[in-house]
Amino acid sequence: MDSQLTLVNASPPVCLMFSTDSMINATLHRDSRPAYTITTELQGSTTEIRTASTSQLLARITRREVLPDIIAFPNMNGGKDMRLGKWMRRCKLPDASHAHFIETEVGTCVLKKHRVNRLALFTEFDAETPVAHWERADQASPLSLMLYSGTENFHPQIIAAFTVQELKMRMAEKADLVALSRAAAQSKTLVNLNQ
Repeated sequence: MDSQLTLVNASPPVCLMFSTDSMINATLHRDSRPAYTITTELQGSTTEIRTASTSQLLARITRREVLPDIIAFPNMNGGKDMRLGKWMRRCKLPDASHAHFIETEVGTCVLKKHRVNRLALFTEFDAETPVAHWERADQASPLSLMLYSGTENFHPQIIAAFTVQELKMRMAEKADLVALSRAAAQSKTLVNLNQ
């Protein structure tokens, strides 16, 4: 009996487009329809990720000043709070860059900075092909989170990980800009004093 190998195209990625360039207050659209919401209370300490259609809570991230930040997923770990640093474990990769390990239904995933996509998530089985990544056509376009086949059961974890890490990256970039501005202003002042 002859056997044939049938090649099947992988399903196209799910594209979640952010309504605003915000990691703390946004609606994520899938096929132009609201799919998820990210909201943060006015005090800014608790961010919730919910389904847009039913407002079902999918994840809650609580930032605390003294104690470690915590995260909770109602459908994971019995809905109990866990330290954000325990869920997203920081690690150093062989190339000396830093990343975060996240335990998911498909095993350990690695979230790391990416030269093309800014931030990308890889499985432990394939460090070359991301299962999720940021995408933006240009600076004026809204940010989109691309989620590939096999990630359907842990979209809330991926959304939480990307928003947490992107917010941290933006805060670090802003701090770097402030430091550079201060250094430039200080050197300009020194030049003026020496003249």
